[in-house]
Amino acid sequence: MPRFMADHMLGKTCKWMRIIGYDTLYPECKSDTEILDKCILDDRILLTRDYEFYKRYDKSIFLDSPDFKLQLKQIAKQFPPDRKLFFSRCPLCNNLLDEVDSRLMGPEFKDVMSRFSRVKYCTHCHKYYWNGSHYDKILTEIHAVLEG
Repeated sequence: MPRFMADHMLGKTCKWMRIIGYDTLYPECKSDTEILDKCILDDRILLTRDYEFYKRYDKSIFLDSPDFKLQLKQIAKQFPPDRKLFFSRCPLCNNLLDEVDSRLMGPEFKDVMSRFSRVKYCTHCHKYYWNGSHYDKILTEIHAVLEG
């Protein structure tokens, strides 16, 4: 599976790519040159809406539309997602999520613990994720984007 770097204009797209399971970084660096250096170092495909930036790197994809859904569709056509990887990455930091016992969540999550024995956990952000009502809404949205 390819690895990506979304430029500064693609924050929402980056988050959704992570939800779909794509390894996608969002730049912490300031300049385009730093972003390109990171792409080269990590062998990442650059995603950008900036045509001049796109032309500077052979392994880049120019995203035609300003609409994140159409951007995701464009990426998925070229790099079909692995449905087994949906919800496998932290949407905030890109870290792979671990499946853990929900009892590790703490007392403020009693309702979640009563409904789910296993949840996903980001060891970097220390956030928990579970298949609540939001899960079904997100999955419906993913299918609408990828299949619509």
